[in-house]
Amino acid sequence: MRGTMRRIYNIPIFPKLIITFLIITMPLFTLSLVMNELGKQEVKSQISNSITMNIHYYFISLEKELERIIRTQQQFINDEDLLQLSNSLSIMTDYQRAKAINDLKNKLTTLKDSSAYIKDISLFVTSLNDTISTSSGGEAPRSLEEAEQIAKATYSSGIPITFWQGRLFLNLTYPNNQMKQDKSPLFIQNIEFSMEALTNALNSFPQDGGAIFFNDNWVIANNKYPERLADIRAKIVEPTQQSALFTKQVSVGKENYMVIYEKSMFLQASLLFYFPENIIIGQLKTYGVWFRMLVISSFIIVILFSYGIYLLIHRPLQSLVRRFRSVEGGNLATVLTSNRGDEFGYIINRFERTVLSLKTLIDELYVQKIRLQQSELKQLQMQITPHFLYNSFFILHRLIKHGENETAELVSKNLGDYFHYITRNGLEEVPFEHEVNHVRSYVEIQNIRFSNRIIVEFEPFPESFRGIMIPRLILQPLVENAYEHGLSDIMSEGRLQIRFATDSDRYYFSVEDSGASLTEERMAEMIAKLSLENEIETTGLINIHRRLKLKYGERGGLEMMHSALGGLLVRIYIPNEKENSDVSPINRR
Repeated sequence: MRGTMRRIYNIPIFPKLIITFLIITMPLFTLSLVMNELGKQEVKSQISNSITMNIHYYFISLEKELERIIRTQQQFINDEDLLQLSNSLSIMTDYQRAKAINDLKNKLTTLKDSSAYIKDISLFVTSLNDTISTSSGGEAPRSLEEAEQIAKATYSSGIPITFWQGRLFLNLTYPNNQMKQDKSPLFIQNIEFSMEALTNALNSFPQDGGAIFFNDNWVIANNKYPERLADIRAKIVEPTQQSALFTKQVSVGKENYMVIYEKSMFLQASLLFYFPENIIIGQLKTYGVWFRMLVISSFIIVILFSYGIYLLIHRPLQSLVRRFRSVEGGNLATVLTSNRGDEFGYIINRFERTVLSLKTLIDELYVQKIRLQQSELKQLQMQITPHFLYNSFFILHRLIKHGENETAELVSKNLGDYFHYITRNGLEEVPFEHEVNHVRSYVEIQNIRFSNRIIVEFEPFPESFRGIMIPRLILQPLVENAYEHGLSDIMSEGRLQIRFATDSDRYYFSVEDSGASLTEERMAEMIAKLSLENEIETTGLINIHRRLKLKYGERGGLEMMHSALGGLLVRIYIPNEKENSDVSPINRR
């Protein structure tokens, strides 16, 4: 048994993966041949689109048909026979009158026969005080009062279709302003729609479903699924206010309905068609069963696949990851051995050889590298100290020569403090406040030198900075650079600002001057020098930047940018390593 397991472990990973995939994906291949959810959704979408197009075609056809009837009705205003009967009845002979009435009736009959939606057409002529109708029955408006009632219903809320006493009409009153002036018009024509024909049209849809043709005053329905109509109309109130055409799925009780809605702005009426969603799904319900089986099978397959990957790949990979983390933590002594003959065994063994080689190199080079860095730090620090000495003695000489003893005493005191700080010990790090006091001594001396030319704004030292350890002699060169390069040529009203700030992970010390404006090219050149790791120049701002990078890596350094005062803003940043610090975010300038 142990020999068999060893042979399995020695098989390469690729054949293992192929065999595992073939074993666990065969059920998935079988189920995928039966059906998939995409086919179901496509068929459902095609059926739904077909029904929507049929409904839309019917509604457009109805709208065009009624528009044709209305245009034909409007042509009667210019009919010669109607104008003679309305205006010249008194001078017409009996023959002419009878002929004009027959011709009008034939024209009305022709219009009625042109459309299945027209039930009857009646024409009340005021001069005749009688109605000409295509029907011999008594349903047509026979008197002026009935015709005027239909006309008044049209003016109130029935344009273009008028609802009157449970019937639908197209009304034409001429002249149409006579009704508003309470005068009898010359004639009133009413075309009555056939409610039966409209209902049959709603029943003629190829899909079995409920349909209503309606507006705010009337409703024509085919009376299919009437028990659901009220609930469906209540659930589409908001969509009908936003769109004149839409298809929407609505849930009523435990059943889903597909609703198709379209509104005609010309007819001021809407068509609503609805049917149970199960009708269009039909045999597609079986797809749901197969889909659930596919989901369950896929879940089982994923579990088996995951377990197979765990056995074949994850366990050795997990051991290798733990070893990587151990090396990252600095533990190079622990050894991970493997007897596997596959690719993982090769990787683990070669990794251990690399770790051993790395440990040997570290042992040989670590001390040498640390000493080299310390030596470079010392060398960089020593280059800072002589720079200020020359100008200081010159200032002191001038004061003594002119007899300004008190000022000379102040200069000598600050000069003593300044050089005492530089030479008192060889510590590489000092408290932040000591560095700031050193900068103040330097500024006091320079204030005497530039007393009438430069105004210095030195912010008080923040308490949150107290106790922070930083490299020695990194702040004063920033101020010195501002005096020597930014403000040296300023004859009056020069400004120098020294500020402190913090954010969540850094401390900032900034020096800002009002010296001559820097061009974009010069600023880009200065910033580029800071980014050069092998820059030969090791004085001034580059000196400070390299020291901070050696000390803190990417967490510390120096930034340069244009100052709001017109000159240069130089800012040192060092990491904030205090625990539970509570400082306000820096106000970036």
